[in-house]
Amino acid sequence: MTYRRRVQVTGGGTYLVTLPKEWADRMGVGQGSEMILIPNESGVMVVVPEGVRDRNRCTLVMTGRERVHLQRDIIARYIAGYDVIEVVGERIGPDGRRAVRDIAQSLVGVEVLGETQRAVTLHCVANVRDFPAPLTLHRILEIAGAMWDDAVAAFLTRDEELARDVEERDGDVDRLVLLVARQFGLLLRDLIVEEEVGMSKFQFLHYHTVADQLERVADHAVKVSHAAQTVAETPPARYADRARRMAESSQDVVREAVAAFTNRDVERANRVLAEKGAKATVTEWMQEAIRAQQENALPLTLLHDSLLRCREHGFNIAETALDASVPAPSSETI
Repeated sequence: MTYRRRVQVTGGGTYLVTLPKEWADRMGVGQGSEMILIPNESGVMVVVPEGVRDRNRCTLVMTGRERVHLQRDIIARYIAGYDVIEVVGERIGPDGRRAVRDIAQSLVGVEVLGETQRAVTLHCVANVRDFPAPLTLHRILEIAGAMWDDAVAAFLTRDEELARDVEERDGDVDRLVLLVARQFGLLLRDLIVEEEVGMSKFQFLHYHTVADQLERVADHAVKVSHAAQTVAETPPARYADRARRMAESSQDVVREAVAAFTNRDVERANRVLAEKGAKATVTEWMQEAIRAQQENALPLTLLHDSLLRCREHGFNIAETALDASVPAPSSETI
């Protein structure tokens, strides 16, 4: 519903706009209530009643839900920006409460606030100011890069223990990417968060996009780790060296693209994108390796595909860097 009000001027020159009674009653606004006024870059002024953010809670009914469905629902509400998530049921047994605790531990800043046989209350205590998006992005890049180094090493040496360790670290990336998604969700629904984060929704959209691309890079490291556990014979040295060089080249593309994004470096982004034409040269030697080791054909194919896809995600980040370098329309001379 849209309300229209005419601006009035008092004798002292103060501008006044009345609030709709229906909205004021619903929000508990009355005589003496304090309001927060938030100007936006687009020229919009948002009016926020005092205490409205304290109502940021929701309830989930656990009865009849499978664990995976409950996990998805909790994560969806975490991303949406709810601070309090209450899981209720006629009787929540020890296994059910344990499941909710495990889900909470998979999310940054979520703690169990209360726990009974009828309800488990989760509270997100993470403050957006404590997790600046640039630092979070850098940490995701670090973890994903280390995962790739170990995934390739596990593949070339048939180290199953190292491969499983890579798979376990994927959870660390997922937690940080979900945190970025939550911050973006908060920005979309609450303009107060823009001041706390220090960037607009438009700017944060690019960080969310890059974090998503880095998550996929980490996912491909997990795929290589899976493939490492099916390698029949250790690849010959000449192919192993090429695989290491190709992996390093792919990670260079990702690292350079992220650096171009964080530094708003257009020239650097364009240099990364100039590497797109090198796909044919990195494919020929792998085809030769597959012919030489038919028993490793499937894992080698998976390794090759993931290496190429990592490059593509790096190119996507470089394109995002170009998009992010364009000034907002409100501040650009047309």
